[in-house]
Amino acid sequence: MNAIKTAALAGVVALAAGITNPVHAADDMLPMKTVEAAFDTVFQDLTDAVVNRGLVIDYTGHVDTMLSRTASVAGSGKSPYANARYMQFCSATLTHEAVAADASNISMCPYLLFAYETTAEPGKVVVGFRPPDLRGDDASKAVKQKVEKLLGEIISEAADQ
Repeated sequence: MNAIKTAALAGVVALAAGITNPVHAADDMLPMKTVEAAFDTVFQDLTDAVVNRGLVIDYTGHVDTMLSRTASVAGSGKSPYANARYMQFCSATLTHEAVAADASNISMCPYLLFAYETTAEPGKVVVGFRPPDLRGDDASKAVKQKVEKLLGEIISEAADQ
């Protein structure tokens, strides 16, 4: 099982166990926070937390819509989400630093933040981020810490509104 699938599975297990507020979680968990509020409000707070740092959101994906649209084709019934979106963006400063440390660190960009609300728990919105996977030496590790700090601050700001 690859690292991303393992992290995603750990995040689901953490949710089931009630561990929903780690911002800087262990390596085997996705960093997430749970907010009791309207999904659109939380997603706007997440968007604002990115934009207010001078960063530009490149794309917003609608996972809920895609899963609903493809549920019959996939044979999975219906989507578990009432709402589920993600956004992609990058920091030019941190990306320059990352690729200077190791050219393969291009893989860290774009960053991905997500928010979702399940049909089983309406009004509980989970916000989080996909941890960057950087290669290289201590310089790469230092950039990874900076990126994770930035993403953690963004989800905390959105969750604390």
